[in-house]
This record gives sequence, C-alpha cells and structure tokens, in this order.
Amino acid sequence: MNTGTAATRTAVARAWEPVLRQAGAQGQELGEQILALAHQIAKHRLSGPLTDPGRTPEHKADLATRLFSGRVDVRIVELLCACVRGRWSQPVNLLTALHDLGVQAILAGARAAGRIEVVEQEIFGVSQQLHNNTELRRALEPSRRTSTEDRVRLARRVFSPVISPAAMSLVVWCVRHRALGGVPYNLRRVTQLAAALQNRTIADVVTAVPMTVAQEERLRIILQRRLGTDIELNTQVDPAVIGGMRIRVRDLVIDSSVRAAVAQVRDSLVG
Repeated sequence: MNTGTAATRTAVARAWEPVLRQAGAQGQELGEQILALAHQIAKHRLSGPLTDPGRTPEHKADLATRLFSGRVDVRIVELLCACVRGRWSQPVNLLTALHDLGVQAILAGARAAGRIEVVEQEIFGVSQQLHNNTELRRALEPSRRTSTEDRVRLARRVFSPVISPAAMSLVVWCVRHRALGGVPYNLRRVTQLAAALQNRTIADVVTAVPMTVAQEERLRIILQRRLGTDIELNTQVDPAVIGGMRIRVRDLVIDSSVRAAVAQVRDSLVG
C-alpha cells in the first residue's frame, strides 16, 4: 500500500471514528449498509470511476452523492465522499477500506450494546464448525456450480437459528467476500478485529497434545510481554506436529514443532 492509500485510509478512519462512537449500538446497522454499499460498488464496477485520478476530488464526491444519496444513510454517503476525495493506488483498495470500515462498524455497534464478546465467540464457533465439517466448508466456498447468493442462503439456513443478527451479518460478509484463504480466512479476520476492539490479540497455538493450564499461562505471559497486548489463546491439538508447537499471531508464525524441523532438514538436504 503506498503513501497515498495509507494516508487516505488514516484520514477517513479518524473522521469516521467520532461518527461511529456517537452512533452507539446503531453502528451495526451502519456497518451493514457500508458492506452493502461496497457490494454494489463492486457489482457495478464503480470503484474505477470513484477513484479515477483524472477526476477532481469534488467531481468524484458529486458522483458518489448522485449514485447513493437516498439509498443509504446520509452518514454513509458522507463517508464514501470522504473516501473518494482521497487518493488510492488501485481501485480495489477503496473496496478493501469499505469492507474493513463495515466490519468494524458492526463490531463497534456490538461493543456499544455490550455484546462484542458474544459476537466474537459466535464467529469463532462458526469457524470451528467449518473446520470440523469439510462438506459445509466446501459448500460455502466460491464454485461455478453455485452462486454467491445460493451460498449466502445456505449460511443463513445453517447459522441464523443459533447466532445473533450481528454475527450473522458478519458471516454473510465472510461468505460474500472473496479472499485468499476463503471463508475461514475472513472469519479469522473478523475475530482478530473483534479482539483488537477489546485490546486483545488472538494467538493460534497448535500442539501435539493438550497443554496444561500452567503451560498456557506461561505462554500467554511470554506473548503478552513480546507484543504488549493482552493475549487470547486459541489452542488446538494436532498429532501431526509430533512435538513442540506452532504459534500464529497476526502475520507472525512461530513453528518449533518436530515436524517443521524434519521438513527443514529435508529441504536443506535437497537444496
């Protein structure tokens, strides 16, 4: 991401923060509208005209107003205008920013309503269900045999009876939004954002055998000292790691497993 894109995202986020704070629990509704707006921009290929460096900032803002005024909350129109007045290295970066703003708004609304921990646990539960149900996970991934809306309807049928509306909105986004790593990656991204709003960081830990309570606490303290935030451990057992552990925190991966060591030796011998 270049300086122009980064600067635009920062400026927009700072301007949007007090609006979102004042909205309180209504942030969920605003977030859903932002995600729907991003979907329409992508569907009708509007990100190019809305980020065209050959147009003046006010020309792009006028275009955004004409397209969406009366269709979404006025605060969302103002947000979009602030976005398109800025500079973007690529049109897709506008969509990425809107996706992040939408997800964060839904989570902020849940926090204002005192339900962000519940929503985070519900999203984590969906992630675990997909991890354990290969057939369902594949059914929710993009395929030529099904449309996006077919997959959204499937997700609603499976999850809406057991999770909150806020969590369901986020799951729908995870199914609709294409990303490398698919729906599981999107779900993880949502849980990371939810944890960040609570000043926590999620660490995924995979071991060959279950960790003791004392071991978990020692690991949590080590990671907290290293990262400077509270740590929430997401522990999983996988006998394939053989020994040691594999830790993933944000974009950092620490792999001290015997399996990784064997693979490293094998690679060095081949090289």
